[in-house]
Amino acid sequence: MKLIVCSKVDLASQNIKDRLLEMLDAERKVLKSGVFYDAGDIGIIEVEERLIYADYLDERLKKELDFNEILFASRHSSKDGRKLLSVHVSGNVATADFGGKPYSLAKPAPQTIKNYVLALKEKLERVSDYTFSLEVTHHGPSEISTPSAFYEIGSTEEAWKDEEVARVVAEAMLEAINAEKRDWPVAVGVGGTHYAPRQTEIILETTLTFGHNFAKYTFDGLNSEILAKAIELSEAEYILIDEKSVTSRIKKLVAEVSDVTGVPVIKSKNAKREFTLH
Repeated sequence: MKLIVCSKVDLASQNIKDRLLEMLDAERKVLKSGVFYDAGDIGIIEVEERLIYADYLDERLKKELDFNEILFASRHSSKDGRKLLSVHVSGNVATADFGGKPYSLAKPAPQTIKNYVLALKEKLERVSDYTFSLEVTHHGPSEISTPSAFYEIGSTEEAWKDEEVARVVAEAMLEAINAEKRDWPVAVGVGGTHYAPRQTEIILETTLTFGHNFAKYTFDGLNSEILAKAIELSEAEYILIDEKSVTSRIKKLVAEVSDVTGVPVIKSKNAKREFTLH
């Protein structure tokens, strides 16, 4: 079962949950963990806590439920209030200012991420004032060993309550869960800003998908151990660098990790040519 996790204290999360329940034939059950909606191969559970602080949630939920992936339905916040649909994996590098632990990463679900992005791409015209973006790895929970990702609506209360936007997200989530193709080549991304413009372009326009992504602002704390861990958890076949933003130290670090892991490095400028999406 794929488990969609929603928070009672998150307006976007609740909005997405309500739209999902309009589409699914789900049986409502009350568990110790929270209210659970059982739709067979898909489940939805409501939890009390904020999602970014839900470390070890999968371990707690598996005492009552059998699932192999988590989709966190969540709000996105930003100071500029941009209208944004985003997806990313959770975890932290040197600091843990918003949940999770330092130098700890959740296990990604890159195949579902890719299928979500492709499904969402076909629906964006219905919410034409919104843009899509990947985000880099940030915030908690970092202590999630089940494949997972955050599927977010941003960045204001108006956006979180917008039913059509939530409907688009819910539809794309269900299509991603049900997609048959699950062998997209996986990369770990290194470089770029928080909204990972090169990686966003690549996931939209090539066959590549992403597990963890590390922004330039994490470079001071980025080390070989966390990069190698990201590759392992993402089951990555490539390390993709945004060559315009990586420093000489990071280039050397990436090369060293590539040598140790046997995972090749590709430059973002070459990705479209090498990974054509038909």
